[in-house]
Amino acid sequence: MVKDKIQYGKSIIDYELSYSERKTLGIKVHPDKCVQVIAPINTDSSEIKEKLRTKAAWILRQQDFFLSFHPITPARRYVGGETHLYLGKQYRLKIMLGDKESVKLNGGRLEVTLNDLENKPKIKRLLQSWYKSKADVHFNKLFDDSLHVSEYLYDGAPTLKYRWMEKRWGSCDRNGTIHLNLELIKAPKTCIEYVIIHEMCHLAHLNHSSAFYKLLDKMYPNWGETKDRLERLMV
Repeated sequence: MVKDKIQYGKSIIDYELSYSERKTLGIKVHPDKCVQVIAPINTDSSEIKEKLRTKAAWILRQQDFFLSFHPITPARRYVGGETHLYLGKQYRLKIMLGDKESVKLNGGRLEVTLNDLENKPKIKRLLQSWYKSKADVHFNKLFDDSLHVSEYLYDGAPTLKYRWMEKRWGSCDRNGTIHLNLELIKAPKTCIEYVIIHEMCHLAHLNHSSAFYKLLDKMYPNWGETKDRLERLMV
């Protein structure tokens, strides 16, 4: 097994290459977004890279599809000194003793005050409540700013809901409701906007067909670059 990569626009596609007794080159994109390439024995590497470049747009679409189901973020221990994200920036967690529970940003620190410094579940709950309060502001503003996209796609007014999810960044149902993962409040605003518009495109196509991606290309031309940024930061 050989690891290699190609560049397609501003995106880098890493892949694992192996050889077998076959006549054509095969490409698989797995749910963890790993790209596996199986080539006929003695195929020249330049030929393999050229074939991959012709399939690069499809590969990125497949990775984007799987990314929407895999918001994997590193486990947090909720201890002092640990870093936590907010709108794409890293903040150092500071746990402070006090009778009045609070969470606030102070310079490069995210300060959590409570009366039990060792109560990790409460620290987590306080942080999640704080993140939710921030999402109330930023998610709704970004959603409202993107509503012009839905005017061309949906006969009605889409609505927004959000909650903590384990398996996807967002979803769109047949009733015109767009659901966002609250975890997105940790990502840059451009990434949140991308997920919103991605889901708005599902108002017209409730699938990840070529028609869906053609629409996404039109509504958010640099979606691939933004998706890569979200993936690098949050996965």
